[in-house]
Amino acid sequence: MADSGALSPATTADDTTIGSIAWTNPNNSQSSNDSYAVADFGYSNASYYLKATNFGFAIPTGATINGIVVEVERKKTGLIIDNSIKIVKGGVIGGTEQNASAAWPAGDTYATFGSSTNLWGLTWTPADINASNFGMVISCASLLANSIAYIDHIRITVYYTDAGFTNPTNAFSSNDSYTTVMQAQHIPVL
Repeated sequence: MADSGALSPATTADDTTIGSIAWTNPNNSQSSNDSYAVADFGYSNASYYLKATNFGFAIPTGATINGIVVEVERKKTGLIIDNSIKIVKGGVIGGTEQNASAAWPAGDTYATFGSSTNLWGLTWTPADINASNFGMVISCASLLANSIAYIDHIRITVYYTDAGFTNPTNAFSSNDSYTTVMQAQHIPVL
């Protein structure tokens, strides 16, 4: 099984599908550099989705998608928990909820959602993953007034099996003659 390597989004924005607290500076979640997208809660509530797309994947045509891992580098002041973590396919938020209602840490830590075998309840083609509108969303909730959520970085890794080229000589044993091997590969025997 191959993987894409962890890629970062080129596009990040608020999505008001859920919650009521906006993310300030959502573009700060595009790289791990201690500059943060921030949701500042004056009272207990849920944030909008922070939507990350346009990851620039180049999964080979014909590959089978095996799993998707989303990692979010985050921290908090006060008491912040996960509210909703979903995938974005074709620009539409959906799939299986990956929310574990986990409490966020006080210091920058990556939280992992999904796995090398988790398809988030959807079927995938390489074109779906390679599309600029593929990505993820995250919303958090405050359980105490004056809590603040910080996201430093979002990254996604896609696991796949490449249809790729297989060497036909692997099907032959060492007992096969040179002529048999060459003919099977449609190479003229001199």
